[in-house]
Amino acid sequence: MRHATPLEEIPALAKKWCGYLGFDIETRFEESGNELLFPNRMSLIGQDALYLLSDKSHPLDALQFLLQEAQGEKDGSRLVYLDVKGARLFRMREMIAMANIAAQKARETGSYVFSSLTPKERRWIHLTIGDESDLETHSEGFGAHKSLKVLRKS
Repeated sequence: MRHATPLEEIPALAKKWCGYLGFDIETRFEESGNELLFPNRMSLIGQDALYLLSDKSHPLDALQFLLQEAQGEKDGSRLVYLDVKGARLFRMREMIAMANIAAQKARETGSYVFSSLTPKERRWIHLTIGDESDLETHSEGFGAHKSLKVLRKS
C-alpha cells in the first residue's frame, strides 16, 4: 500500500523535489482570501520558482499533480494548490470578476458562454455563480478545456 503524505509534509516534499531539479525554492502556506475556491494555497518562493511559470505554467501544474498524487487524497478541500508570485491567486480573482460580469449578462440576455476554460477555472465560475438562485451553469465539450455556459433559469 502506498504511503499518503499529509498536507503539513507537502512543503518539505516540494522543496526536496525541486532541489532534485536544481531549483532553490522556499515554500509556505498562505491564505487565498477565499478558502472555498482556493484552499491550501502553497506559495513557492525564490528566483528559481519563476521557472515553474514557464510554458503556460505546465511545470507548476505537473509539480502540483505529483504532490497531490503523493497526498493520496480525493477531497479537493484538503489537497495542496501551488502558486508562484500570486499568479494563480490573481487568476482566481480575475475569474470571480468575469463570473460576476457573466451573471449580469446572463440576466440581461438569457445566457453567457465562456470558451476554453481549464477545469480549475470552470470550478471557480461554477462555485461563484452557484449561490445565485436565478442562474445555473453547465460545462460543455470534451477534454480538459471545455466551454462553460451561464444560463438564466426559466
